[in-house]
Amino acid sequence: MLKAPIIRGWCPKVPGIAMALALSLGAVTIAEAQQVQTFAGSSCQASGSAQDLYYSGISGFVVANRQDTTRSAVCPIVRQNPTKAWSKIAVFVRDRHSTQDISCVAQARDTDGAAGTGWSETQSTAGEGNQLLLFGAPGGAVPNFGPYTVVCSLPPMEEANQPSYIASYVIVEP
Repeated sequence: MLKAPIIRGWCPKVPGIAMALALSLGAVTIAEAQQVQTFAGSSCQASGSAQDLYYSGISGFVVANRQDTTRSAVCPIVRQNPTKAWSKIAVFVRDRHSTQDISCVAQARDTDGAAGTGWSETQSTAGEGNQLLLFGAPGGAVPNFGPYTVVCSLPPMEEANQPSYIASYVIVEP
């Protein structure tokens, strides 16, 4: 099983993000026309009925966990080409918990929502800081027309006003 690289130390400034994304997603040649879509972290929704994640437009449209227990966020992926496999999925996160990591599962399910012929891959942060979780192309066929999501577990807030969060996520398609 291939382990996706984690790029550490990206800076929440446009040049830093652009460089990290370019390095992680690879160069695109003219023959490889690809579509890249970026979604704000605030596109993610709290999992379950509590709906207790914090959405902030001030700090870059992120979704954060300000609670004292781990919370999950479901991030929908809108595909432009749902009959072909994607190239990469990237999730930009900030882990601010000293002992617990952010864990994300990218998944494709059958149109009825069942795992069935679907696909999933899990990536986690390693320690604190700004990090990129990178998911590669699926190893085989994925169900046409989804649904497609990334589900992330965000650790509890340890220090006042220092929550872990999802900044954004990206899908690259052929």
